[in-house]
Amino acid sequence: MRIWEPHVSRLLRANMFLIKGRDRDLLVDSGMGVVSLRGFLAPFLDKPVTHLLTHAHADHVGSAHEFADDLVMHAAEVGVLADPPADWSLSFDGYSEDKRRRLQAAGFDTTGLLIAALPHAGFDHRAWRIPAAAPTRLVDDGDAIDLGDRRFEVLHTPGHSPGSICLWEPETGTLIGGDAIYDGLLIDTLPDSDPAAYRVTMERLRALPATVVHGGHRESFGQAKLRFLCDQYLGSR
Repeated sequence: MRIWEPHVSRLLRANMFLIKGRDRDLLVDSGMGVVSLRGFLAPFLDKPVTHLLTHAHADHVGSAHEFADDLVMHAAEVGVLADPPADWSLSFDGYSEDKRRRLQAAGFDTTGLLIAALPHAGFDHRAWRIPAAAPTRLVDDGDAIDLGDRRFEVLHTPGHSPGSICLWEPETGTLIGGDAIYDGLLIDTLPDSDPAAYRVTMERLRALPATVVHGGHRESFGQAKLRFLCDQYLGSR
């Protein structure tokens, strides 16, 4: 099940995925958290939920605190989630000058609000903040997320951010890519990005026999597009 926030700007309109398992369910990422994700998902939840964060950027961790009883992420970004940056804002005016400059360098428009509609009357976008949260489990390359009847391997895929991770299910050829890979403009210009590490990640992802890729933004795609996107990045850096 793919979930997204339709009124969040295209830049930060991230994908979230709810994967149903025999013993427990898996929620991958949690958007901006402008409204309660747990409240939205309540009709779909009938067993314990493991919440995995592909990385700790604002558009992927907004409701992480609502699933803090079983929260999983990479150690490299625990500090970000423990003390969310002051410039995480629903307006680009709240972003630091450095962050706006880096996004502009990547080709993004950084003007105006990040939401196109208010979730309810009286909502004050200036007061919006992402609450801090702490993981209950840290994962690294080669670890597994086991749902009972489905098992995903954790791939540490740094570059976009130091703690970026993907999930790989060899039995079905399914790759959940976070912001390491999606069908759009990949960002390696943020303060915590590492283009050299990103190249290694791209070479690794290109070699996977993936049949379907669910990226952190935009639509899902197949193996041919995965290889195209990896080659495009490798050829441009």
